Amino acid sequence: MAGLRGNQAWVGWAKQAVKGTSVDPTHKAPFSGGSINPDRSIAQLQETDANRDEGVSYVEQVSASGTPEVYGRDAIAHSLFDAALGATVTSGTVPNYTHTSTPANALPYMSFYRMIGDTLYEKFEDCLVNELTVSADTGGPLTIGINLIGRQAKPLVSEPAPSVDPASGAVYNFNEATVTKGGSATALISNMDLTLSNNVSLQQTDDVVPYDVVAGMRSVTVGFDMIFETLTDYNLFHYAGGSTQTNAIQETSLSFLFSKGANNSIQFDIDHAAYEEFPVEPDTGGDPIVVSVRARAQRHATDPVLETIVKNQQTTVLL
Repeated sequence: MAGLRGNQAWVGWAKQAVKGTSVDPTHKAPFSGGSINPDRSIAQLQETDANRDEGVSYVEQVSASGTPEVYGRDAIAHSLFDAALGATVTSGTVPNYTHTSTPANALPYMSFYRMIGDTLYEKFEDCLVNELTVSADTGGPLTIGINLIGRQAKPLVSEPAPSVDPASGAVYNFNEATVTKGGSATALISNMDLTLSNNVSLQQTDDVVPYDVVAGMRSVTVGFDMIFETLTDYNLFHYAGGSTQTNAIQETSLSFLFSKGANNSIQFDIDHAAYEEFPVEPDTGGDPIVVSVRARAQRHATDPVLETIVKNQQTTVLL
């Protein structure tokens, strides 16, 4: 026997109604990277019995975690954004729909699944999205990464059949992106990586299976490379748009729109972003200066720290 093929695999997911009750997957996608695994924390007993052999092993905790990554397709993107952000409003009529996701205080419990080699089938219950990472390099595909933490894993004897399988859907590319900064479109930005962190942790009490998974403080950061042509953003960061260094934090807006037409697109909006890094350095070779910018989304009284807008032909977010 030659062994199982590693490229025969998929990841699936669905939203649970309540903790402790997993549901069959509604969405699936091929892995573009990462995986999901059962976790098992093992330690050894330690006591003063004059024996040089270490103590016997015991299990401290079982749980589940993983970092599955998939290519950005609009048929599934909205469901992952809803899982990471927590609130989604769907509008539109057959066959075209718009799904707008914004942050909520409570995150949905998720069931995740994986199949490998048409032999290994597993489900991962009571998961929360710890981090959502979205990125696209110059001329490259859009990828969506999920870092998840769950209470437990269970084996399956057969492969479940999700209702939404986007494997044949077109993948978005940074060549299809329109970037807007400060309300104006710019062609100076060549890539992007956006990270939403929910700072999820496990709560363990009187069982090897944790009692719960809980979300902590939320943060949103974004990075991109930008051709350095004017002093506007540099002065905004270092001099608050004036002539001296101050303690003022200046904000700008950022929008990344990946579009394949009027009814198929994936968009990320940060209405209030503050630069954290804006390095400008000379180049002895005379190459044009490119700045690797980092910015952090700022809390606002009415605007969300991050809003995602997906247009597709899916009537609901998570079935």
